[in-house]
Amino acid sequence: MNLRHLLARLWWYLRELAGETGYDHYVAHHREHHTAGAPLTRREYERLKSGTAVRCC
Repeated sequence: MNLRHLLARLWWYLRELAGETGYDHYVAHHREHHTAGAPLTRREYERLKSGTAVRCC
């Protein structure tokens, strides 16, 4: 394992811990299970996740 590979794995691990890959996981899940519509944009996803989105109900 070279240094570049080690740093890439460390960066991936830190992003997973910080929750930065949540949107990527959401898009992958949406494409696999909900093929009818388009996934939320990153901005829409972050607003829903943070609880600041305006909801009708």
